[in-house]
Amino acid sequence: MIFYPPGETSSFNLQSTLAASSALTSQIMGHHPISCKDDLWFHDDGTLACPHAQVEADDSRTQFCLDHSIAILLIEMLREREDADAGR
Repeated sequence: MIFYPPGETSSFNLQSTLAASSALTSQIMGHHPISCKDDLWFHDDGTLACPHAQVEADDSRTQFCLDHSIAILLIEMLREREDADAGR
């Protein structure tokens, strides 16, 4: 599931997309940073945090979101390359 900002079709809201797609990875208890609408911080030790909560580096939902982000990035890069090759 990919969420687009209102009125846009070419870019998507990554945080909303990840929050929705990662909800299926495990039972959700309490607030998780990836579902927060505020700022997110990813620390060098792998901790993901928002102003309200933080999760450790081995959190499965966080790992799923990172994997999903990389997949989306690769898809976008491929799309840009295909557009460049087509002369757009």
